[in-house]
Amino acid sequence: MEQPSIKAIVFDCFGVLYTGSLTELASHCESEQDTKDLYDITRAADHGFVSRDDYIAKLMELTRLTRQEIRELLVGAQVRSRGVFAYAAELKTRGYKVAVLSNIGRDTIHRLFNEADYELFNAIIASGDIGVTKPHITAYDRALERLRVQPGEAIMIDDAYSNVAGAIEAGMYGIVFTSLVDLKARVEEILHPSVAE
Repeated sequence: MEQPSIKAIVFDCFGVLYTGSLTELASHCESEQDTKDLYDITRAADHGFVSRDDYIAKLMELTRLTRQEIRELLVGAQVRSRGVFAYAAELKTRGYKVAVLSNIGRDTIHRLFNEADYELFNAIIASGDIGVTKPHITAYDRALERLRVQPGEAIMIDDAYSNVAGAIEAGMYGIVFTSLVDLKARVEEILHPSVAE
């Protein structure tokens, strides 16, 4: 079987580069048990069984974040996933093109991505700009054209199975995002043959 020669990694925005506040809180837990406890206490709080103060105190214990940090995370509808952004930066320093392909409007892109992000990513593509959304094959084709790579030279990372299936149908490699640890392992499995340069 021919070894892949990957040149580009494409990230979805919501669910990958940006996560919900609960996902970001869970990323600060140091054990699986702490993560489970975090989800359990959140369900209890959602049902009104735990006061807001008790909930925040428990989150502080489980995540080792300050009260202020937790409050900021809880009010943010979307939280920047620092680990995924850092991994994208690492991939770029290793010589890969990195891009964003997301089903969002241009105004949202401007709100979420700063000048440094535009330096990091080789392309930031919003469905609102290209007039088509994932999982339509044309969305992936437009991203590949911007990156000047062939479908078999690119990986699409998305939290939606349908969007990953669309990328695979377009000829790309596809990874369903579940966690940063899993993402790194799966990307490196694909990249491994071409990493040594």
